Amino acid sequence: MTDLITGPVRRPGRRALFPEALPDPEREAATAIASLRFVVTLAGRSITIDLTVLSGRKALAQTLAGALWRACQVGGPAGSISTAAAYANALKLFWRFLDSASPSVTHLRHVSATCINGFDAWMEESGLHPNNRLHRMSKVLNLFRLAEAAEPGCLPPDASRRLMYTSDRPGVRNRPRDAYGDDVAAALRNAARADLTTLIGRFAEAERIPTLEDADLTKALSASHQGAMAVIDLEGVVGHRHPVFKRLYTLRRENGLPNDRLIHDLHGRRHLLAADLLPLMVLLSLDTGLEIEAIKDLRSDCLKNPAGGYVEIEYCKRRARGAECKRLRVRDGASSTPGGLIRKVLQWTDPARRRLGANVLWAHFAWGRLSPRMLATTQLVASWTERHGILDEQGKPLRLNLTRLRKTHKAAWYRRTGGQLDRFAVGHSVAVAANHYADIPALRHIHEATIADAMTDALDAAMRPCVLSSEEEAAIRTDPDEAVGLPVSGRAAVDALFNGEQDVWLASCGGFYKSPFGPEGDACPSTFWGCLECSNAVITARKLPALLSFLSFIRAQRKSLSEADWIAKFGRVHSRIADQILPRFTAAEIEQAGHIAASDRTLIYLPPEAGAP
Repeated sequence: MTDLITGPVRRPGRRALFPEALPDPEREAATAIASLRFVVTLAGRSITIDLTVLSGRKALAQTLAGALWRACQVGGPAGSISTAAAYANALKLFWRFLDSASPSVTHLRHVSATCINGFDAWMEESGLHPNNRLHRMSKVLNLFRLAEAAEPGCLPPDASRRLMYTSDRPGVRNRPRDAYGDDVAAALRNAARADLTTLIGRFAEAERIPTLEDADLTKALSASHQGAMAVIDLEGVVGHRHPVFKRLYTLRRENGLPNDRLIHDLHGRRHLLAADLLPLMVLLSLDTGLEIEAIKDLRSDCLKNPAGGYVEIEYCKRRARGAECKRLRVRDGASSTPGGLIRKVLQWTDPARRRLGANVLWAHFAWGRLSPRMLATTQLVASWTERHGILDEQGKPLRLNLTRLRKTHKAAWYRRTGGQLDRFAVGHSVAVAANHYADIPALRHIHEATIADAMTDALDAAMRPCVLSSEEEAAIRTDPDEAVGLPVSGRAAVDALFNGEQDVWLASCGGFYKSPFGPEGDACPSTFWGCLECSNAVITARKLPALLSFLSFIRAQRKSLSEADWIAKFGRVHSRIADQILPRFTAAEIEQAGHIAASDRTLIYLPPEAGAP
């Protein structure tokens, strides 16, 4: 019995089923190499790679075609069909170089380090942008690396060593993609929300005949409209040549109703249209910061783990090699939240998804059929911004770049987090957050203001006078040897400082002939209120009447000077007195000093430069 309890537990299972015939990868590779033409399918999309233009070097072309075929397989360096196409274009560019500069290179064993460096120099001489040159260079070298891995020793030793680096020619730092300003972001968000409200109303009144008043409703027209909707419900779409649609079209024309958007009006009551996807995508990107390509590839089961008014959006970021599947926790609720917006889209696209049998989020009607793929064309983007009259920062019609929406969200989040990179870095590393999302022109004024504030604080700390409250003054008078921070030391010097023997107008001076603003032994050359920014100055309650008299004079100057001139001349000293010196004394001391200042007009001495503009 003990053995039965402690032994391994067998659980019932089921047989693993595999297809009867799996394609042979070796046979596919051989076919691709022989024909120099093959189909690449990555991330649910397909493209045909055609390398038949690589003529004249059949052996080299077949070797590199095999390397490209391996790069385009699942798990290879291509990763997407756009990258696969970029590999093919880089290889064709390398072929053009061989045709013009190295016609003797016909096999992989003929490729030398000099040939590779010559390709790099040839691209540079042709005027190609340095970064584009590096991209093409890296893809060609990747193909050589794959070819060498498949056939070790096929490359000469110098060429094999040359594959260890991309180029010895520098690139240039890419100009970071900027975020949109707050006004543009608000206009985009308002336009998208207005379209969302229209969509909600459209689906809520799905059974109402568009552009037809109840008073003009005829029995034939109503029956024809219901027939067209029944066809859509049954077949998913109704075509222009369908008899039901033709009859409805004719009846509407006879009743004087417009037909220019009839096909869209009919399908828009059951499905999302292509034009509907753009505002939803803009709103989702602005609210979540998801990449546009990730939004396009969202699936119908992307919402995970709803709890406490939040939900996780599961998405795929293809650029994150090895960590493509990611999740982002967002608010969930009404359609004003990201989670609620996706739930609305799921509700609206359910008929199209069931008809297509696809597990995609953005199933919609476009070009006379139901489509599972989201295609935001340039024309759709331009027409949407033009319809809403959205302007850019210069007041011109906005040319919307969808890839800048993530930067716009990130810039707003950066301002909310106060530039704290640990909180700002969501979905990427701190280094990427700093280099790609924080270091952008839209946030430059924040960084410059931060540097200016830091320098001002450092200057204030370095040039701040010593301000002593009455209690601190009494303690130092009792025990001068314990004084810390005073510009003088010793009982005699401290007594002279506090008894007024070294007074200047606004402070007691610890060294009138040892000024930090001039040579030692010379009289202090500072302006008459420079004492307030001097390390030799000691300010006690005895100087409060003079300070209050000067403060009253400063404030009276607002009436005779412009605001900009007053700030330039008196702003700093006013802040020093009002914000840094007076708070060190009690209200009773300030009130008593104010009475003295009001009764003794001889307290204030202003040289001619005080009133000069």
